[in-house]
Amino acid sequence: MFDLDEDTGASIEIKLYKNVENVKLIRQRLIKGDLNCCIVKPSLIVDPFQIVVAANKAFTSEKRTTKTVFTEILFNLSISKNITNSLKTFGIDDSDNNIIVVLVNERGKDNKHVCSDIQGEELELVLLKNFSDVNAIRKVYKIEDKEFFNVPLLDSVVSRIAVKDFL
Repeated sequence: MFDLDEDTGASIEIKLYKNVENVKLIRQRLIKGDLNCCIVKPSLIVDPFQIVVAANKAFTSEKRTTKTVFTEILFNLSISKNITNSLKTFGIDDSDNNIIVVLVNERGKDNKHVCSDIQGEELELVLLKNFSDVNAIRKVYKIEDKEFFNVPLLDSVVSRIAVKDFL
């Protein structure tokens, strides 16, 4: 469980799954709005903190760019200001079988049922690094060699997420 800015009263849970057999169904339910969560490709995530920063930004922003807090988290993970590209890049597609589920815990709302339909193996979040694709992350976040070899990857990624609105 990761607490967000205390003024929001919200926290998030991040769950990692591998070998998910029903991604297509989950994606369809997500698009229809039947699942109150955000589902992310683990290959583009360096560390859970990356998701925490995007979620915190979604909750503390005065105005949302997207329709829901869940799509806002995906949008905030991206450096692109194009909503469709952001959702396609960080959201899951039918061919994915490894996923990250981000559950938002707000006062008075229960979302424990969301993960009950996932037909896959839940893993400890510390194993996330085994699913990260450094080359894909570098490409998506436009991290060149000089920066990559001199700055921790997480710092580079989080910096880009934080300053996206100012560029």
